[in-house]
Amino acid sequence: MAQKLEDFPVYRKAQEFQVAVNAIIDRPAWGRNRKLREQIAEATESVLANMEEGYEQSTDAGLAKYLYTSKGSAAEAVGRLRSGARRRWLTQQELAQCAKMGEEIQRMLGGWIKYLARCDWKDRGRHLGGFTD
Repeated sequence: MAQKLEDFPVYRKAQEFQVAVNAIIDRPAWGRNRKLREQIAEATESVLANMEEGYEQSTDAGLAKYLYTSKGSAAEAVGRLRSGARRRWLTQQELAQCAKMGEEIQRMLGGWIKYLARCDWKDRGRHLGGFTD
């Protein structure tokens, strides 16, 4: 059983996704539309940040709320990359690779959310090695 967020495969895949996307949006062409570049960067950061914040919640329902946001941010990043592809700032192959990564993260997060709904722990802190009274 995973004890730290970093132990979850979906978290590692989200990190890889962020690195791959950042390598694309760091190209000079993306400077033409700084707002789009920043939106994509923020969306990929949001995937990780919401997993991190959610993992610290005391209930499974609390964690699931943040995972839904992470899932949406992954979809947003891919959608905005499609906009960049229409401008020819990345190739169709690069877009397909990022879309595949983003969709895999979304599926994994969806599975985790379903698992949490079945478990529905009310005090995750006790199971994560947190403080107990």
